Amino acid sequence: MREKSRALGAIVVLALLPALLLAQNVDYAGTSTANFLKIGVGSRYVGLGDAGVSLVDDASAMFWNVGALGMLKNGSATFSSMTWLVDTRVTYVAAAIPLGFGTLGFDIDYFSSGDMEITTLQEQDGTGRFFDASDLQIGLGYSRQFTDRLSVGIKVKYIQERLAGTQAGAFAMDLGSVFVTNFLNNLRIGITLSNFGTRMQFDGRDLAVIYPVPDSPSNKEVPARLQTEPWEVPLFFRFGVATHVLRSDAASLLVAYDVFDSRDFQARHNVGAEITLAKLVSLRAGYRFNYTEAGASFGASIDLQRFYSKGLRFDYVASDMGRFETIQQFSISVGF
Repeated sequence: MREKSRALGAIVVLALLPALLLAQNVDYAGTSTANFLKIGVGSRYVGLGDAGVSLVDDASAMFWNVGALGMLKNGSATFSSMTWLVDTRVTYVAAAIPLGFGTLGFDIDYFSSGDMEITTLQEQDGTGRFFDASDLQIGLGYSRQFTDRLSVGIKVKYIQERLAGTQAGAFAMDLGSVFVTNFLNNLRIGITLSNFGTRMQFDGRDLAVIYPVPDSPSNKEVPARLQTEPWEVPLFFRFGVATHVLRSDAASLLVAYDVFDSRDFQARHNVGAEITLAKLVSLRAGYRFNYTEAGASFGASIDLQRFYSKGLRFDYVASDMGRFETIQQFSISVGF
């Protein structure tokens, strides 16, 4: 009983924190850094329009809802890769291991720009020299299933952004929970609060510059250092529900809905549906509301669990990004 009370207390805290941290009458648009943390990973959940907080059932729970780790029956590993906007790339790797006292998880989220040529006012077609930018998140999570219907988890992470010869780092944590009801075909409810942590401030050798002294007859130059300011990481809150409208050995239909609220944009809404045939092939679609460019997504998967009891799934999704090119993502999830 005491454990149940603590778990319910954690859910209450998760529900109330957004009201304290996000619902402020201040416009924070454009005030956060490390925005790669908002890019959805795992083709199944992206295919559902990024509505994954309540139904995630593999190691990518480290991204969507660390609280869901506690409901995994077997170990799980996930790999996801996609070409993001303007030839950038996002790679995600996660693993989860159930233990007697809960489930431990680990993940790496890596964003890379690739090489970009340096241009100057004098050499606008390129200097022949190149630079790159990258973002990195490394996380460690723990989740425990308090009852057969309730699981709660916490994740700590290190976040780093690098641009040429400068970089910034921060530490943050996520809190998450999943509750499985006994109505509406075991409706699942998920709640997360992500990226509650320190601020990031860039530093590095590229901030050292040389400035010419104006009107100096000797063309005198003086060394200087550019000053940077600290920036917040993107604190956000997700709440989601998912359930099976239809479920049988021949076919099933899943529907999911998430609300995604952040300190630096207005609340967004994510909806998705997935139909599975013979527990083998799934087709899914989703839509994102109140996004600038992102809209519909369509995906499919092959689940080989009937041949490998611990689970093996291949997923693909294509997402419409408005004026940008369509984004494609591939994922594989395996149990062990």
